[in-house]
Amino acid sequence: MKERGNSAGILDEPTGNNSGGVSMLDVPAHEVEVTTKLDAMREQLQKLRQQQDELERQKGDLEDLRRKQDEYTHGKTEMIDNLTRALIMLEREELQAQRRAELCENTSTAFKDYLERLQSIHDTEWSSANVRIELSHALGLIEDSRLEFNRARTKLDCLDPVAGQSTLPVPVQNEINWQEIGRYCRLGAAASAPLILAGTIWLILLLVFKH
Repeated sequence: MKERGNSAGILDEPTGNNSGGVSMLDVPAHEVEVTTKLDAMREQLQKLRQQQDELERQKGDLEDLRRKQDEYTHGKTEMIDNLTRALIMLEREELQAQRRAELCENTSTAFKDYLERLQSIHDTEWSSANVRIELSHALGLIEDSRLEFNRARTKLDCLDPVAGQSTLPVPVQNEINWQEIGRYCRLGAAASAPLILAGTIWLILLLVFKH
């Protein structure tokens, strides 16, 4: 009797597995398949988003690189052209400056020579015997210096009275020096006196012989 009671108690005890809810074995297979595919798809979408972000980053880097390459190409071409033209213009300007400097140097040397020679003329020492020769020599020197000055003025703008009007000083008109005029008149009279005397003597002799 006791053994039957024990067996009946064992059969009446509930099992632990049946009291906890629905087992995985109870889920339909098609739901498990859908859930598995959905999780895989979500994981794949996440990887695609990460790949898209990486591709966007690489795209931005390539666009920035392309922009820099275009800027480099255009900037290099632009500056090569600008610098080449500038160097040609500078070389021309330098050559013209060298020629202008040489012309200025030669002109300055010639002007200094003429100025020294003109200032070395001492007309106060002329006598009636050599006044004609000295005057001819002085006038020739003055004419040569005038030709040199006019020639240089056509080549150098700084000597042109129109172009260099603001730089060249305005010449001041000197007052008439009556003493200089009187001195030249006396020199002229002294140079002409022998001719006048000879003519007078010749006229007297002519009148005497006629009578």
